[in-house]
Amino acid sequence: MFRKAKRILADINGNQSGSYMVEMALVLIGVALTVYGAASGLSNNAIVPKYNSISQEIQTVNVPDLTP
Repeated sequence: MFRKAKRILADINGNQSGSYMVEMALVLIGVALTVYGAASGLSNNAIVPKYNSISQEIQTVNVPDLTP
């Protein structure tokens, strides 16, 4: 009984065929979360206020009447 359990545990420990794929999936998830966090921070703190500022500046520009 003990030998059978030991053999099963050794087989489980020796079979690492999918470990590289799992590691790369975890790395990819980490990179995706980092990019998402950075993009969210930039959009809320840099891009949106700058866009609103430019939009307000454009609305206050006086356009001369160019009709003959």
